[in-house]
Amino acid sequence: MTTTTGEHSTSIEDGRTRELIDAQLVAIQTSGRAGRFSFFQPRNLCWWVYVVAVGYGVVSVATVFTAPVHAFGSAVAGSVVLLLIYGAVLWWFTRHIDRYSPIPGKLVAAAMAWGGFAATLGIAIWANTPIISLYAKAFGQRFAADWGAGLTAPFVEEISKGLGVVLLIFLATRVIRTAFDGFVVGAFVGLGFQVSEDILYAFNQAGSDFGVGARTLAFETSVGRIITGLSGHIAFSAIFGVGVVYLLGRRGEPRNVLRGLGLMILAMVLHGVWDALSAIFPTSSTTISLIVTGIAVVVYLAITVWVFRLVVVRERELLHDILAPEAADGVIGVEELNAITGDAKQRRRFRKKQGGRAAVRREKWVTAATGDLADQIAVARGHDTPAVQFARSEVVRLRGGGPSLP
Repeated sequence: MTTTTGEHSTSIEDGRTRELIDAQLVAIQTSGRAGRFSFFQPRNLCWWVYVVAVGYGVVSVATVFTAPVHAFGSAVAGSVVLLLIYGAVLWWFTRHIDRYSPIPGKLVAAAMAWGGFAATLGIAIWANTPIISLYAKAFGQRFAADWGAGLTAPFVEEISKGLGVVLLIFLATRVIRTAFDGFVVGAFVGLGFQVSEDILYAFNQAGSDFGVGARTLAFETSVGRIITGLSGHIAFSAIFGVGVVYLLGRRGEPRNVLRGLGLMILAMVLHGVWDALSAIFPTSSTTISLIVTGIAVVVYLAITVWVFRLVVVRERELLHDILAPEAADGVIGVEELNAITGDAKQRRRFRKKQGGRAAVRREKWVTAATGDLADQIAVARGHDTPAVQFARSEVVRLRGGGPSLP
C-alpha cells in the first residue's frame, strides 16, 4: 500500500524499513519539531537588539498612555477588556492552526512582545506621524489625510514587525526552519501589534471630541477593529514572515529571493490598500463604504488562506515522514495517517467514515495523542525511548487496541 501527501509518496507495505527510518530522521532535523528555544542569549547580538527595542517599547507605555488613562481610563476600561478577550481568542485560533509543528510557548510570547511593544510603541508610533507630516508639507493636508497612512504604515509597520521575525529567526535557529514557521511567528508578532494598536486607537478615539461620548466612541472603534482584525496586522505579518523566511532561507526551506520579496511586497501592498480604502473608493454613503470594507475583508482573508496553503504543504510532508514508521507498524492506520497529516477537509471526511459521535470523538483524541507521539519521537531523534513507548501506547489505547479501519 502507498500513502501520498502532496508530492510525497512512501511505500509502507513491508513495515518499518530503513527508507522510512532515514526519511523520519531527515524530517526531524529539517522541521525543527521539538526544537528548544532559550530566550536568554547574552552572547547573541540579536538578543541585545531585541531586549533594547522591547524594553524601549515598555518604557514608552508610560509616555503614551499615562495622560489618556488618567483622562479616559474609566470610559475606555470596558473596551480594553473587550480587546484583550479578543486578543485571547485570536491567540487560541493562531495556536490552533499551528498543529503540524507547534512553536514553543516561549517563542510565541517573544513574538507577541515584539509586536506589542517594540514594533508598535518602540518604532511605528514615533515614525508614522513625522512621515505623514512630510507628505502634508510636500503635497498638502488633503493629500496627507487621504494617502498619508496608506503610503507610510505599510513600510514602517511591516518592516518593524518583520525585523522582529528576523531577530527571532536568529534567536530560534533550531525552531524556525520552514516558511510555515515564518507564517506562524509573523502572525503572533501581528497579534501583539494588533492588540496594542487597537488599545491605542480606543484611547485616541475617546479623546477625539474633547471626551464627549468617550465610552461610546471607544467601544465603536474597538468593535470595528475586532470585526476587521483577522484581515489586518495578523494577516499582513504572517505573509511578511513567510517572505522573510524565503528571502533568508532556512534548513527546511531553500532560499527563494524572488518569492520572498514578492510576498513581503504583497503584505505591504495589502496594508497600503487597506489604509487608503477611503481614498481609493471615495463615497459619502456609509452603506457603500461598509460594502467595500466587507469585500476587502473577504479578499484579504482569501489571500491569507492561499499563502497558508502554499506553505503548510511542506509541514504536512515532514509530519508524514515522522509518523510513517508508526503507520508501517500498525500503531496508526494508513488512512488515519493521511487524515492527520492532511487538511481539515481530509480529517472531516475521514471522521465521517467512522460512524457515530463516539467514533468521531475518539478520532479527535487519537489525533491529539498522535501529535504528542510525534513530539516525543522528535525529542528522542527517532530512538525508542520510554517516553516514545508511553506516547505510542496511549495512541493504541485510544484507538481501542486496533486499527480504526480495516
